[in-house]
Amino acid sequence: RLDGQEEFLEDKDWYVFNANYGTSQEKDFVKMFASQISDLRKKFKQIYLFRNEKQLKIYNFSNGQAFEPDYLLFLVDKIGESITYQLFLEPKGKYLAEGEKWKNQFLEEIREKFKDKILEFSKSKKYKITGVPFYQSENENEFKGKLFETIGIKSKN
Repeated sequence: RLDGQEEFLEDKDWYVFNANYGTSQEKDFVKMFASQISDLRKKFKQIYLFRNEKQLKIYNFSNGQAFEPDYLLFLVDKIGESITYQLFLEPKGKYLAEGEKWKNQFLEEIREKFKDKILEFSKSKKYKITGVPFYQSENENEFKGKLFETIGIKSKN
């Protein structure tokens, strides 16, 4: 029996790996994300969702505490200056969210601190770094609204 969503992910060109052995919240997140792909493809020419398996740490601005966001999302604009969005995403069950509230606050802080900033490394390399508050299957619509707002898509919710 497969338990890493292999059959679900086998034809998903936007998911970087062949499987997702994450928590039930992470699997729900990937299914929710899949349901949004057609809307994302209208604005972005490249879409890559990457499960962070301890490859990347980010550090809290206030005290330097390390955080390994569960997912990174890379989106490249179709129109305009070809900006690459880099989003930090964290599915988190309600039972864990309270104890890790600082991570949610940090994601919001990243979003606020960099909301009007584009990092430019050359004429062709422009990045927008941001975060989105915790994904929880119980508040999926709220999360989708925040995600779409963050990346400049009008939400249907």
